[in-house]
Amino acid sequence: MMVAIDTSGPMSGLAIMHEGQLMAETTWMSERRHTEQVLAHLDVLCRLVAVTPAHITHIAVCIGPGSWSGIRVGISIAKGLAIANNAVIVGINALDVLAYAAPNHLPITAIIALGRGRFAAATYTPPWQPGQVTPHNYNGTELSIDAHHLLVCEPHVAPLLPPAIMHHSHQYHTWPHPRHLAILGQRAFQHHPNGYPHIEPMYLGEPVQPKV
Repeated sequence: MMVAIDTSGPMSGLAIMHEGQLMAETTWMSERRHTEQVLAHLDVLCRLVAVTPAHITHIAVCIGPGSWSGIRVGISIAKGLAIANNAVIVGINALDVLAYAAPNHLPITAIIALGRGRFAAATYTPPWQPGQVTPHNYNGTELSIDAHHLLVCEPHVAPLLPPAIMHHSHQYHTWPHPRHLAILGQRAFQHHPNGYPHIEPMYLGEPVQPKV
């Protein structure tokens, strides 16, 4: 039994998958309230399909880039569940999840807003596997998109992009889906059946300096 946990952005999501079949998923607008909401939503989802924590053997968690605090909450919950249930974990980056939602017949550039005018972006050429593409961070002036690529981003990110990119002719706006995180997690487990030995947050934004 696999649980997928995504708390990397304002839209959080959970999914439960068993033997390759999606059993249940939920998404909600969590904003910055991940700590108080994720376990409550997971409890409801498990009750819906009569699953208990003891059934959980595999966990796929989104490691970012994205919300600094949200990513930490998701990874902490994943590690706690793994320790309690002797489960194994894989970490999937948020841009992989976003790219998976888009049509895959074109090269894809997925973009996530990191705040304060910075973005994380990664380019995907089919076929690709989770973890094969390395995201990079950019500011608004550095960011550019190949005209032949499909631009994939969350709906709230599009208005934040530079005007030249906003007029890009091929765009696909979507929220990440927890079922896609689960599918990518399943693929990762095929290559790493014992999970990843180290799960750490993927932060690409430059640190915010406190005001003096």
